[in-house]
Amino acid sequence: MTTCETCGGEYKATDPRAVERHTAPVDCGGTCRRCQGKPWCYPCGNSFCHCDGGH
Repeated sequence: MTTCETCGGEYKATDPRAVERHTAPVDCGGTCRRCQGKPWCYPCGNSFCHCDGGH
């Protein structure tokens, strides 16, 4: 398991989807400045970043 530097949660480094969700920046299209450029697991308000749409 790998510990995410953004959210502190653990994820499997062998799971490509998990790696992407904890490392790849999301593109919010400029609608949410808090999440822009952060991975999906970045806390945005009271939930994870909603810009990704894939959760």
